[in-house]
Amino acid sequence: MKSRIFTLLSLLMAVVLAGCAVKDPTNPRFVVAEGRGIKITRAQLDAEVNKALTNFNLSRDKVPPPQLASLEVNILNQMINRQVALAEARKSPMTNAATLAKEQLERMKKNFPNEQAFQEQLAKAKTTEAEMLKEIEQKMEVDNLMRARVEPNLKAPTDEEVQKFYNENPKLWQRNETVRAQHVLVKVDPGADAATKAAKKKAAEDALARVNKGEPFEKVAQEVSDDPGTKGRGGELPPFSKGQMTPKFEETAFSTPPGKISKVIETPFGYHFIKVKAKEAAKTLKLDEVKNEIAAHLRRLKQGEASRLLLEDLRKDSQVKILLPPPPAPAPVTATTPPVQAPAATPTPAQPAKK
Repeated sequence: MKSRIFTLLSLLMAVVLAGCAVKDPTNPRFVVAEGRGIKITRAQLDAEVNKALTNFNLSRDKVPPPQLASLEVNILNQMINRQVALAEARKSPMTNAATLAKEQLERMKKNFPNEQAFQEQLAKAKTTEAEMLKEIEQKMEVDNLMRARVEPNLKAPTDEEVQKFYNENPKLWQRNETVRAQHVLVKVDPGADAATKAAKKKAAEDALARVNKGEPFEKVAQEVSDDPGTKGRGGELPPFSKGQMTPKFEETAFSTPPGKISKVIETPFGYHFIKVKAKEAAKTLKLDEVKNEIAAHLRRLKQGEASRLLLEDLRKDSQVKILLPPPPAPAPVTATTPPVQAPAATPTPAQPAKK
């Protein structure tokens, strides 16, 4: 009798809970996606979206609603993929994941001057050390799954595939004329008066005189230059082509013969002199020069497609359902409604700063 009463109460409770399911998509408890062993709430999704916006120095009120909705869908799919992959990975646990994660976190900490700086970066990224450690461990588990399930079935790109990619992308193999150079910068503030500018120019000319008298360029650059990015390397700049530096700097670098040192020049940054180490003429790279690079690229593409198909299968097996309302359709553009322009792309770290 007691067991029948308990069963009846359990059924009644289930009905009550089902009737109380959150219907408002903006409610933190609203379930935006679910499946076998998977449940993602609006609060969890919002937390991940906020982290992504923080990484791009954006706030929700600065992102147009259609773009924000699209971002939410993309991040939700990433969260689903991570959960289904993690569940699959833990069917054959990676025994040393926790240890390796701790070791990786300790290596990351060494990139910061002290513990306080590391903690400040965590706060800025809206995360904690425990959360970061968990993320690192989970990523290792998922990566291990992908290696085990994807790598054995990958076929190396054939010579025909490499040749085809080379032939179809001729612009990728064109290289403009480049210069390898060193420089010394004596920085001048934009609002400096004439006397200050004259003193700075003299300092640059004095440094140039030291080099012309035989002192190593590297030594003078380390002692005099105000360019923090190159000072420690003796003024060494990454190789650059036309269009990457300020006009006067570019003109001087490309007109100075290899092995020679320019006179002191002025740019918006201050006074420089440049030593041109080498020049490389414009050219088109031959297939033999880039075939390994192409093969690696094609392999990554195959890895990506194989990983996508694996995640697609795992999502089907987990019967994942996305309950987040679809993004609103964009408003029609009329004569009185100007189209919203996407923000300019953020420069990547690979783009050198102009001198």
